Amino acid sequence: MESALRFDSRGRALLLTAREQFVSDDNVILEVKGALNTKTGTSNLQATLMKKMFPEVLSRIDVGACFNSESDEVTYSIYGKKQFELEEDGLTSLNLKGGYGLAYRSRRHMPTAKIELNRKIFNFTEDQDLKIKLGYDLMSKKFYGQMRENNWTLNYKGSRWDVEYAL
Repeated sequence: MESALRFDSRGRALLLTAREQFVSDDNVILEVKGALNTKTGTSNLQATLMKKMFPEVLSRIDVGACFNSESDEVTYSIYGKKQFELEEDGLTSLNLKGGYGLAYRSRRHMPTAKIELNRKIFNFTEDQDLKIKLGYDLMSKKFYGQMRENNWTLNYKGSRWDVEYAL
């Protein structure tokens, strides 16, 4: 089980998060995530059941369903990803991501389209790796980024940010 402490700029509260994935031999994944808000005492649970496929044309296709306790809603989705290696060492890549989600009860449609540039830097400092991600969300028309080292992660999207420490 993975656990972390996360602080975000919108809620201005420290969250204790946990995540566990159960993977079958045929690439069916059950992922359970939870968060406890240390400021308000509220919690959120998300359970996702997803089938991952790896066709020749795309890097990955995910088909599945997700339940979120905060919205009390089940969302059905299909997502695809195509990765292009920009260097032979595989440390720099360009990712194209797209998909579609449908919230069953509210009939809310959630299309996604993103383009990302990723760079991995091994041994940035002694025993410390660095991963940098810069992207653009075509649906929300916002730039986003992520800087991750071994335990720390800094995320930014539009005017929002969060920092996370993996326990």
